[in-house]
Amino acid sequence: MESRYAKLKEDWLLRGWTDVPWTIVNWKSGDYHRLNQDGFYVAQSCDGRTDFGSLAFLPKHITILNRFIDQGIAEECKAGESVQSVQEYRLAKNTLIKGIHWAVTGRCNLKCRHCYMDAPSGQLGELTDGELEIVLNYLVEANISSVSLTGGEPFMNKNLLGLIGRLSEKKIRLVDIYTNGTLISDTILQELRAMHVQPIFRISFDGCGAHDQMRGTPGIEAKVLRAISKIRSAGFGVSVTTSIDKTNIHSLMTTYEKMKELDIYAWGVGRPQPVGCGRGITTGLPLEEMALSCINLLQRWFEDGRPFMIGLEAFYSNSKDGAVSQTPQAAKNLGPDDYVCSSCRQWPYLAPDGKLLPCISYGDTNYMSELPNLLEKGFAEALMNPRLRYLLDIKKGDILARNPECANCQVFKDCGTGCRTSALIGSGNILAKDPIACQLWKGGYKRRFMEIALAWERR
Repeated sequence: MESRYAKLKEDWLLRGWTDVPWTIVNWKSGDYHRLNQDGFYVAQSCDGRTDFGSLAFLPKHITILNRFIDQGIAEECKAGESVQSVQEYRLAKNTLIKGIHWAVTGRCNLKCRHCYMDAPSGQLGELTDGELEIVLNYLVEANISSVSLTGGEPFMNKNLLGLIGRLSEKKIRLVDIYTNGTLISDTILQELRAMHVQPIFRISFDGCGAHDQMRGTPGIEAKVLRAISKIRSAGFGVSVTTSIDKTNIHSLMTTYEKMKELDIYAWGVGRPQPVGCGRGITTGLPLEEMALSCINLLQRWFEDGRPFMIGLEAFYSNSKDGAVSQTPQAAKNLGPDDYVCSSCRQWPYLAPDGKLLPCISYGDTNYMSELPNLLEKGFAEALMNPRLRYLLDIKKGDILARNPECANCQVFKDCGTGCRTSALIGSGNILAKDPIACQLWKGGYKRRFMEIALAWERR
């Protein structure tokens, strides 16, 4: 048989974890393909040195090779055109983690009255450059291929651009930057473009005529709106999050019109959690009042042809062109053996001091002191921390055992007992049912929003 050689295209990496041993990952796009034994054998042989024309490869293997080539995963090459060493198979000692939400600083230049981590006090500080490098190397060891950067305000970290450059060098994709937008400059945007990274900028903006008051700093509203325009002009996507309470709900529709004008990628509105600086706030909205405002907003969004992706509290979310039947509100058919949160298991949160948490919302709970610090141990050991492991491994059945009324509830398969941190904040018990989820599903809010959306889809 005629000799034939192939190699993986340069953005594809062969990776494995203790629970998912064979995977091929595109570090630039975030695509994951789990492989069976034959698929892994072929992918590992796409090294520019192995001859697919030899007797070691059966017709089934050639079929897989051809599929890889058609999918843009591999390409034919001359003998000896080897792949980069970083593309070669690497097995991590931990379970699969797709990405990390990394808070690179606990400092902030604003005084948001609802800040979840009390960043105005700067109590969590930030890691030194040397400590950041230690964490970065742990990410590599754990085969983590995606990162979102947050804070505090991430641009308060003076070495943020240097860290972003190091992420690219390590073949780790920068997915998002969560920022208040006040420190964004043309120079920063130019440097990011020069690095060939394409993060979504996720910016906080709490309403036209209301932003300064919500963020505790006068004169920043116009600055943030200018920053959004700059970011869009530089070719980056923007997603805006708006926190709503009694003091700014009046601005919701005006803010919606401004978001259309700014050509953003997505807009989400919601009530802030009563954690951190938000613990003492007395201006929170009842769910019904929030729902009525969001219904008006949803109607306008459909009337305007769905100008951007939208998220309305926990009532409804959808993309510009997604079918209603495919939204997160569609039937989930959850069961007792499902984990309570797959996001926490695959995208945990790394706090400014190096603590590894299931998600950002655990930062203001009693569990914080028991969770592991990556400066003291690598990912494999940190993930075996008893408290972290317990939180990650809670299943729906554990909640049902504590709340037997949920097992007989007609909406359990959709609700799944809700969010664990919401339950913890609402009741003090991690295994309690989520009171907000109960309101959303049993109170008919989810159904009301879905019926509105379906009515528009049928037009």
